[in-house]
Formats: sequence, C-alpha cells, structure tokens
Amino acid sequence: MTKPLTLAAIGEPMIELARSLSGPLTYDRRIGGDTLNTSVYLARLLRPETARVQYVTRLGDDPLSDWMIESFANEGIDCRHIARVPGRRPGLYIIDTDDKGERSFSYWRGEAPVRQLFEEPELAEGLAASDAVFTSGITLAVLGAAGRRRLIELLRRVSSAGRPAVFDTNYRPLLWTDRTEAATWMREAIAAASHVLPSSDDLEAIFAKTQSAEDWVGEIAALGPREVVVKTGGGPVHTQLGSIMLDRISQPRDTTGAGDSFNAGYLAARLSGASVQDSVRKAHLLASRVIQYPGAVIAREAMVDLMP
Repeated sequence: MTKPLTLAAIGEPMIELARSLSGPLTYDRRIGGDTLNTSVYLARLLRPETARVQYVTRLGDDPLSDWMIESFANEGIDCRHIARVPGRRPGLYIIDTDDKGERSFSYWRGEAPVRQLFEEPELAEGLAASDAVFTSGITLAVLGAAGRRRLIELLRRVSSAGRPAVFDTNYRPLLWTDRTEAATWMREAIAAASHVLPSSDDLEAIFAKTQSAEDWVGEIAALGPREVVVKTGGGPVHTQLGSIMLDRISQPRDTTGAGDSFNAGYLAARLSGASVQDSVRKAHLLASRVIQYPGAVIAREAMVDLMP
C-alpha cells in the first residue's frame, strides 16, 4: 500500500468574526486565515489515502487556542506541528462585506506567537522531508527576518528535491514596512518555489506596475518556478500552457476565501494527478461555490458534491 503524501501548510490561523444575519453588529465566530482556509478545503478534497494535510503554526495556551486546534482536527487536519506558547493568544479579525460581496478586514494580532515561527532551525529541518509544502505572502510578512529566510530556504530545498513547494503571493500592505520590502522578500520566495499561485491584483500592487496577466506569467516563470497560475478575480486564469476561460459568478455573496479555496482546489487536483487545465477548472468550481456563502470556510454540506 502506498504511503499517503504529507503536505505541510504553514501560516497564521486566526479567529474570524463575520457579520451575522441575526442583527446589526452581531458576528459569528469561525476559524480563518489564508493558509488555514486552504488547509481545510484541502483536507476535504483529498482522500486520506492520497495525502494528509499538516498545519504548521504557533498558538497560545488559552481556551480559544484549544477551540481552534479542536476545530482543525475535526476537519481532518494533522496538528502535530502546532506549538503552544504559554501566555500568548491567537490573532483575530472582523470581516464586513458590502452589497457587492466585497470585503474589508479589521485585525487584532499583536499577541499572536506565530511571529516567532522558524526562529529555531529544527522546525524547518524537519519539514524539509515533507512531500509538499504550501505557504503565502501573509505568512512571509508576519515572520521576523530569520523566520523569513528559513521559510524561503525550506521552499528552495523542497523544490530542488523535485517536490511541490507552493507559494501564494497574498499581499497585505499593512503587514510590511513598505512596498519595497515586500517586493524584495516576495521575489525571493517566488524564486525559491516550484509552484506560484498569485493574483494579477497582488502582483500589480507588489511590483508597482500594470501589465497583462499573460505577461505576469512570463515574468514570474522567469524567476524560476516550474508552474505559474495567475488568478484574475474570477475571470480567466493564465498559465504557461495558455489562458483558461471560466464562467464568472455575477453576484457573489461574500468573496472572502475565494483565492484560498481556489488554491486548495488546484493543489488537490494536481496532487491527485489532474492536468493543469483540469485542476484550474476544479479550483474555479470550488471558489465559485465558496463565494455564494458568508465567511472564508463554508459548511462541508455546501460542497459535498465537489468532494471525493
């Protein structure tokens, strides 16, 4: 029997408060965070005999951290690489959405211990044996300089071994000192990765220039990744193999988690042997479903027809 692949997703999980339908200024509590959202969807989409998702982060020793880890485990995520830090608390964010489904975020993350992730070299050394790793620009942003360098070196080692080292550029300007700092570190991470899943909006904001998605594919691929998939907010997706036209959802309810779920759909399909084109289409199906529900992680029952 073939041993399941190990996929290590690295990032900052947070408590998500999303506007409730029960009244004004009423919010529902959920788990969230870009790489965590992707991990939840990956765990739902991948057969256990194909791959196991391991989430890599640091949380506190408080009841909310307990609740988060229990929630991850209930989704089938392996929590062995979640360190508990005494006296610390997880980050929190509030989502508000407008009448077009576009969202805005307010964050409280000063006590989150994830900033010290990778300050010790042992974690990165252990993760280098993973069959695949996945991380994002947000993870890169919240780490200190030593953690960033170890994360990038982890991507490079996994990619050099011929295994998927996947990076989503996910850009939040407030997490960086300035755009120059972000562009420098992002470029290094892109060059180290084997698979890069950016959005054209992120690339334009990070590198301060506007060009076609096709040109972005060429520019990013020239840095070294073997596979580049440029998202355009529900429109065509662009790859080295050409552009893939997709049906856009005209009236999304909440676009939170759209890119994260796309990443999961794409990676799950690729790890299961699907082509780039088929993986993009499966990713789009999931993202199109997610944006019809509130919050970043929709109920399992709402996507059961997309699961194996």
